[in-house]
Amino acid sequence: MRLTEDHAKAWLRGQGLPVPEGMAASSPAAVAEAAARFGGRVAVKALIPAGRRGKAGGVALATTPSEAEAAAAALLGRSIAGHAVERVYVERAVAIVREFYLGFAFGSILPRVMACREGGVEIEQVHRDSPAAIATRDIDPARGLRPWEATALWTEAGISGPLLPKLARLTASLGEAFRAGDALMLELNPIALDAAETLTLVGAMVEIDDAALFRHPEWQSLEAADLLQARNARERAVIAADRKFSGGAIRYTELDGDLALMVAGGGAGLVQHDLVVDLGGRPACHTDLSPAPTVDKPRALIDAMLSNPRVRGLLIGYNFLQMAPCDLVIEALVSVLREKAIDPRRFPIVVRLFGPKEAEARAIAATLPGIQYLPREASLSDAVRAALAAMAQRGPGS
Repeated sequence: MRLTEDHAKAWLRGQGLPVPEGMAASSPAAVAEAAARFGGRVAVKALIPAGRRGKAGGVALATTPSEAEAAAAALLGRSIAGHAVERVYVERAVAIVREFYLGFAFGSILPRVMACREGGVEIEQVHRDSPAAIATRDIDPARGLRPWEATALWTEAGISGPLLPKLARLTASLGEAFRAGDALMLELNPIALDAAETLTLVGAMVEIDDAALFRHPEWQSLEAADLLQARNARERAVIAADRKFSGGAIRYTELDGDLALMVAGGGAGLVQHDLVVDLGGRPACHTDLSPAPTVDKPRALIDAMLSNPRVRGLLIGYNFLQMAPCDLVIEALVSVLREKAIDPRRFPIVVRLFGPKEAEARAIAATLPGIQYLPREASLSDAVRAALAAMAQRGPGS
């Protein structure tokens, strides 16, 4: 679960780490009031669970409360990276002299830390253009990251002089917060250095391990209030359905494309994502649907996908449905199509679904002309190509 910036920074502040004064707000007037309290010069950021907000126009700097109010008015109600901006985060701006990057995550075996002497930019770009600016190190999960290990890390990244012990102490403290918080990911970008040579955590992203929530009642209360999830209404609807109805788990994460993918089977799902991209398409979502005894969960998943205004087509692609009947999925599909008055003759729908009760599924699909239910010899690649071809035939405005 990824925390939004307000909760991430509140957590870091509670660990005694240097975070600028800030607060969440849901109206331009509240942003203006906060800006006045913070001294006028502030950053106003869209509160969405996504990175690279600056590139998407989701971050604005203001020098007066009125500018902050105008920036909030421009952000609230917008859609950025597929997320509706319902709240913004306003914080006291830092006069930055230099920026650094620091990230904690899990490698294939051990936790790892990555430090970079160039912050405020995409770490992938630095890795490509200036690999010597980056240093990485495994972390022993039993004892954490020691200060001298953090010193060696930043030395390898090219830092020296009086700044080195400051960065090392901060890194060791962040490593302890990463471990104590049961985080899967902690990214600080940028860590800002000001003219007084003070380090401040200006950009922060935190992702918490769902399996460790029982050890963190503070996150449980946020999750129950849907504050931690910080997803859009369609994603929240799927989460609610997953909790309400029996059966295997369903997951739905929106992307910024226009082809909805209801795919499963782990590797088969990833293959179809890759095929869509390789063929010039853009996936609109990532989904996962475990076997369910009733139509409720697949129906909730399909409803969410077809409620996305960017979606122009749907691909239902499975290798072989073994542990659930095919007719249950198609019954859910036809039910949602009828409810939303979606005509498959105008909205491309391609199905590659074989397994138990396949004949019944094909009969249900035939009740709505236009659903393209592929023959058994069709491959996953055939299904992706058919969906993209049907969308191309109808044009970008379909």
